[in-house]
Amino acid sequence: MYENFYNLAVSPFQNTPNPRFFFETEQHKEALAKLEYTVRNRRGFALITGEIGSGKTTLIRTLIRRLGGDARIALINNTRVSSHQLLKLIAIEFKIELPGVVDKATLLTSIRRFIEHQHSVGRTVVVIIDEGQCLNIDEFEEIRLLTNLESETDKLLQLLILGQPELRDTLRHPRLAPLIQRIVMYTHLMPMDFDSMTRYIAFRLVRASKDRPNVDFSREALELIYEYSKGVPRVTNLVCDNALLVGYSSESHLIDSAVIRRAISQMLPNFDGPTTDIFSDGAGLGQEIEDGRRL
Repeated sequence: MYENFYNLAVSPFQNTPNPRFFFETEQHKEALAKLEYTVRNRRGFALITGEIGSGKTTLIRTLIRRLGGDARIALINNTRVSSHQLLKLIAIEFKIELPGVVDKATLLTSIRRFIEHQHSVGRTVVVIIDEGQCLNIDEFEEIRLLTNLESETDKLLQLLILGQPELRDTLRHPRLAPLIQRIVMYTHLMPMDFDSMTRYIAFRLVRASKDRPNVDFSREALELIYEYSKGVPRVTNLVCDNALLVGYSSESHLIDSAVIRRAISQMLPNFDGPTTDIFSDGAGLGQEIEDGRRL
């Protein structure tokens, strides 16, 4: 909608895990390097935690792109399932042929044979579980059985688990001590500091532009964005996307503090207040809310 006005080829602040927009803060760069090392050297089990919107999924998508065809990857996003269903999801991701009705023993055997075959032909096998905080103790114990697969020199299965901070509380359970002992790399992603956030915004604008973005953010605007987002990438994206909409509606190429205040005030619906519109200065038109914005 505003892309042509700001000389952009695509929207720069979409909240999707697009590796094209992966911004390497020092901690994200380090985490990516550790994950790639864990997988390529077949070290076994790595754990990433971070608050909602801290960039965990984008980090993993970037890793998958780097691994390319050298690895067979099962990416599990739905973790609100039983332990049996979790194993079945892993098998499906690996395109393992299964009978219509399959018991747990058959599932484990099929997955084990697949992993052993891939290892025999020199391929790395990776299971990536996102939203790991939703897994229960039984599901983690099923995963632990898979991590037991190893040769004299390598772990045959590389397991990467991502989750919100409460995942750490689950993993402290005594029954999971054998799994914890297998963790070779752990990183907790923190929000960006102010300087990193300003570079992050500039990076995404340049990456999304046709040549050079025709928009500037004032220092005061950036300070307001940081005050609201606390450096969390997902919230930063929401504020900036709404700010570009407000700026476009005012035909302004400068995103200043007034634009940011208007954008933030309309990010979430105020059900107790009057209906307003993101493109108006006063009372609005009562239009519908979509994707966190009034359109």
